[in-house]
Amino acid sequence: MNSTHFWSWFTANEKQLRSINTLSESKKFELLYWFSQHMKYYNPQIGYRLIIPPLEYQKPAHLSFASYGDPEIRAIVLNLMEIAPKSKDWTISATLTSLANEDPDYFEKEYCLNGICCKPSDIKFWCHLIDPDTDQFVLGIILDFPIDKFDPDLLHEVVAIIITDILGEEKYEQFIEAFIIHSELPEDEELLELKELKIYLEGY
Repeated sequence: MNSTHFWSWFTANEKQLRSINTLSESKKFELLYWFSQHMKYYNPQIGYRLIIPPLEYQKPAHLSFASYGDPEIRAIVLNLMEIAPKSKDWTISATLTSLANEDPDYFEKEYCLNGICCKPSDIKFWCHLIDPDTDQFVLGIILDFPIDKFDPDLLHEVVAIIITDILGEEKYEQFIEAFIIHSELPEDEELLELKELKIYLEGY
């Protein structure tokens, strides 16, 4: 699928997308399903974020794409952006920005993915190490609920989404090399809350 086909579908359905909060659950599910299918048709490796404010707020909706640090996917995202429609009703960007910067209540918002639900405030971190070759951080992560019953890959995905939403995609790629989720509290490590992550990384 080329970018023209994706944007043709988007342009034909953008009014429905902007009013998605007023739709029935079945209509909402169907619309988001077809949006995700068209994204997959274009390229299944591109991530995205849709933020649709209530219509009464009269604020533009946001559509952001993510390449997750892959330069080949980044090039595909930029190709997609070349013919993105211009509209006062939409802000469309080629990278994920920080949600934490935009929402003072962000750290109490709950993320739910395939049965795993947690808030950013449920997660604490410490510096596991700094790679001397890249100067990037490997973080230790601890959650305030038992993790044994959850799929490790899925848990990692949820935490990666949250950290990306805190830092924004560019700062995530700049600072974070990896993170390790631990099931037990570490000894002799000072645990910090995720709301301190950005300041911690930038000030190190």
